[in-house]
Amino acid sequence: MAALLGEANKKSEEEERARKNQQYESRQNNNHRSPQNNKRQHNNNNNADDTNNYYGRSSGDKRIVEDDTNEQRGDTKRSKPSEESAPPPTENPNKVKADFGLSGALAGDTQTGNVYNGVTLKFSEPPEARIPNTRWRLYVFRKKNPDSANKNDDGLLDTYHISRQSAYLFGRERKVADIPVDHGSLSKQHAVLQYRSLPSKQQEIGAPTKLQCKPYLMDLESTNGTFINGVRLDSARYYELKRGDVISFGASSREYVLLTEQTKK
Repeated sequence: MAALLGEANKKSEEEERARKNQQYESRQNNNHRSPQNNKRQHNNNNNADDTNNYYGRSSGDKRIVEDDTNEQRGDTKRSKPSEESAPPPTENPNKVKADFGLSGALAGDTQTGNVYNGVTLKFSEPPEARIPNTRWRLYVFRKKNPDSANKNDDGLLDTYHISRQSAYLFGRERKVADIPVDHGSLSKQHAVLQYRSLPSKQQEIGAPTKLQCKPYLMDLESTNGTFINGVRLDSARYYELKRGDVISFGASSREYVLLTEQTKK
């Protein structure tokens, strides 16, 4: 009986050993016939490991990408960036800003303008400008008020001797004004009295040309105007003055009477 059991066990061990050897040989034959399958499986395992390491999650999780651009989706058409997402342009600190101030070129031209005491004058004297030989004067009066209690007051405020230079500027800008005026309706450079030496209109034919130096008044494009005997002048034009003419400016109550030294009041 013992001998039979020993033979049965030995036979079972030999069959088990033969079965294992057969499985081993079968596995070796499969590896030898399809090496590409092993390589492909190996690569797939590596890719799976890389994917899991890159996204920090297992291959079974759903992959979520927050910024899904056209390049990530593989689209060939690129989207135009929006203006809101575009970064603001940076300003060049070395860029020179435009300067619209006075360059001085106009003032340096004697034909178009000049500067006096740092102020650009609105006029330039003409070539025929001269200092007069006649001693002209301006008498400044205040317009008489009919309701004034003092009937003997002639209203004389000041007297200007205006024969010492070829031009006299009226205006509120005291840096350049020869005869300053302070009324609010007047401009900084309101008008100019200019002496001009021109050929006389009364001369004989064939006689030498005779020049006469006379006063002229020109409004410098003022806001509220310049007046001679109550008539408003056109801007930028010379008007000849005669003895006894009354000059007024804007809404000022002052009147300037042009007379000569020999004139009796």
